[in-house]
Amino acid sequence: MIKRHQTEFKELPISQLELDDNQPRKEYGTPLEQEKLSNSIQQFGLQEPIMVTKKEDNRYVIIDGHRRYLCCKDLGIERAMCQVYPNLDDGELEVRRYEKQNNRKSWRPLEKSNCLHRAKVKLGIKNEELASLLNLSKSTIASSLQLREQKLEYLELMQEYKLKEVYRMEFLRLQPKLRKVRNFEVPDIIKILFEKVSNKVIRSGKDFRKLQKVFMRAAANEAEICKFLSDPDATVAELDRDTIQSGFSLHVLQLIEEIKQKRKSGIPFDEKENGLINELKKLL
Repeated sequence: MIKRHQTEFKELPISQLELDDNQPRKEYGTPLEQEKLSNSIQQFGLQEPIMVTKKEDNRYVIIDGHRRYLCCKDLGIERAMCQVYPNLDDGELEVRRYEKQNNRKSWRPLEKSNCLHRAKVKLGIKNEELASLLNLSKSTIASSLQLREQKLEYLELMQEYKLKEVYRMEFLRLQPKLRKVRNFEVPDIIKILFEKVSNKVIRSGKDFRKLQKVFMRAAANEAEICKFLSDPDATVAELDRDTIQSGFSLHVLQLIEEIKQKRKSGIPFDEKENGLINELKKLL
């Protein structure tokens, strides 16, 4: 799917290089990091070539090395050693950039999501094909792509609370299960959960998976969930312990859910089912 291209290493005029507007990484490091890189280039020269693709004569778009390029410009350096690819199509460029940058520094989650999305769209492939191409799991690809679909307010909250990627991915799986519980609206619940992560009350992605199960039974667990949300120090382990269903209550909940699903789907009850429902009504 991805071709093997012959590349060449050669010095190019800085004036012929240009930044890629579609570069997912918009952060080029702190001022201190930029200063450190500039000092290194000034003292020792450019120790790693800038990776570029040739778009036309005397015009090269940077695949990797945006910070090095900017530092060279600031230092007034006129020529830089480059690894030159032929004119790559957009899909190949995205995959090569992801692979190169992924090996150097961990992605910020939304940057990674945008990069994978562009690669998938430009190559015209499915999630499983992209996962195979980049040696990632299908669930990692799906979760990362889903991040782009989150509301801006949730993305900003994730950034504000500096949520690690593992928590962001587990939150994406939990979020559709969340629902209003008494006076706690969903945005309130999300903020409380992020606070618990920030304060290390929620300590692992496993806690988010436990919360999925609890919220799937939210109607039966309202009191326990409210207690958990009201107490900043209440842990998921305590909530899980307080909401464990007995065999009987679990069967009742499952029965209620099955009846609701049938009604929602417009599937009529058969004669035997109607008979059992009438028996249940008499008992109640």
